Amino acid sequence: MLFISTISTYQRENIDHCMSEDIKGKILFFSPNEEEASYFTDSLIYICDHNESGSLGLIFNRPLNLELKDLFKGMKFKEISNVIGNVFLGGPVNPGAIFILHSPDKSWKGTVKASEDIYMSTDYEAIEDIAHGDAPNDFIITLGYTGWAPGQLQEEISENAWISFEVDKDLIFKISPEDQINEISRIVGYDIRMISPDFGNA
Repeated sequence: MLFISTISTYQRENIDHCMSEDIKGKILFFSPNEEEASYFTDSLIYICDHNESGSLGLIFNRPLNLELKDLFKGMKFKEISNVIGNVFLGGPVNPGAIFILHSPDKSWKGTVKASEDIYMSTDYEAIEDIAHGDAPNDFIITLGYTGWAPGQLQEEISENAWISFEVDKDLIFKISPEDQINEISRIVGYDIRMISPDFGNA
């Protein structure tokens, strides 16, 4: 049985004050470690929110074996448009919750502006609108999210656990998941899979 939920006010109540070192709106890539694999190996994460209460991101390059139409059927919507595509794994936290990463041409009551080009929504109304064909021009839907406690993400970045990049909305919405890491590597001029977590350390 597929259990799906929308998130409560988690996170919406804590989305007002960005911290001085603003990671919000950037892409993170887990720095490879040859000694041990990680849940986040080869994952690209878009940081939707980063403030004094913690950080929230969505993995956007790990499609699940679950099509959007099947997700919507599982939610018992009466009318479902001819939506094409897969649901994505957003992260290990609250895996039954639906998150929508989308272009800014549509918004709903609880929509969060992650950047000028990318919004995040979790409202039931947003999910229902997409199911009925009233969707943003660009969007992906994820189950679950990736979260960090206050100060945790900054600490992990200082330890070289993550590599950060400026976001390109086309990378998220236009490039196929299997090609996104290669595309970032092409843009920055080096293979990001080859970066060691020890870089910069003596």
